[in-house]
Amino acid sequence: MLQQDTIQEFLKAQANREQARVAAEISDTQIKVITATFDKSVAYTNLMLVGGYAGFFGLWQLTKEYLSKPQALWAALLVLISLVSFILFEVIKMVHISRAIQKQAGILNSPATRSDPQLLIKQLNELQAIQERGSIRFMIFWAVTVAVALSTALGGAGVLCFAFIGGLLRS
Repeated sequence: MLQQDTIQEFLKAQANREQARVAAEISDTQIKVITATFDKSVAYTNLMLVGGYAGFFGLWQLTKEYLSKPQALWAALLVLISLVSFILFEVIKMVHISRAIQKQAGILNSPATRSDPQLLIKQLNELQAIQERGSIRFMIFWAVTVAVALSTALGGAGVLCFAFIGGLLRS
């Protein structure tokens, strides 16, 4: 009987070590995925921001001699509204993502979840459900921001195009 108890204890200890190893692997993999996703998101956003507004200011340089003072002011105001709305959204998104990553990292780095894969998966699923509910409001905010940023940017570009075409017709 003593030998059978020892074997059961050994098997139980071995199973616990295996569970801890699996939970640690899942945690490490999730941390790598989160980090890579965040890095790519930041790079893409920065590229789009620089490209779109650089194009506007390049067009501004081409058309500035054809712009009246009111046209220049309107174009500047519209692009300013676009920039402010887009930058404000990016800052809020950064805070939103940072908070989500911190919550997920807290779960992944918890000693309790690193040693228990079932607890880890349960807590990650609960966090995901909470974040999905919050994402609906965030998506509405994103849609409004895109509409404001895009319409005002296009309005500013439209003013420049109008001045440019007017300059071409007067030449």
